[in-house]
Amino acid sequence: IQGKLYLRIDQKGEGAKWRRTVGQELYSPLMLAFTEQDGDNLLHFAASTFSGTDSSYNLPNNIALLTLQEFKNGKVLVRLAHLYEIGEDNNYSVMASVELKKLFPNKKINKVTEMSLSANQERVEMEKRKLDWKVEGSTDEPKVVRGGPVDPTNLVVELAPMEIRTFFIDLNPLQTVSEAENHMANYQSIQ
Repeated sequence: IQGKLYLRIDQKGEGAKWRRTVGQELYSPLMLAFTEQDGDNLLHFAASTFSGTDSSYNLPNNIALLTLQEFKNGKVLVRLAHLYEIGEDNNYSVMASVELKKLFPNKKINKVTEMSLSANQERVEMEKRKLDWKVEGSTDEPKVVRGGPVDPTNLVVELAPMEIRTFFIDLNPLQTVSEAENHMANYQSIQ
């Protein structure tokens, strides 16, 4: 096995920025997956309809898109991660925000449901069943900071340092934002 060694010398306190961003590019690059067709035997996969983010929008430099998976009926699984630890970098170890409307331009977002990390249950239900441990002695550890709930109007996700959040996003696959606005305008003019 042949490995690669990367050496970089930074000012004190500056190394995390390079390590986090370049590490993400090296160890978690974007990956496309394909399959082969067996002669005339067609494989039946749903055609993907995702068209990419708003061209004027970039994710914050301290956020990584871990999962973007389209399901049937317009559902999309999105998993976002904050790349920095608390106190690791003056500029990037802070709360960050992702605008879901700009991740899905021209798509009507019907509903956003936060899920557990593995996406097998809603986070609200998981939190209800969470065990509450009683700790004896001193508890000098700081309280864990987490991003707040997603506002259903603005559709902005907050992520605290080292936080990973998972969502199912229900898109109306047959309706774009402009079509929804036209529909509402027509509905209002009728009344």
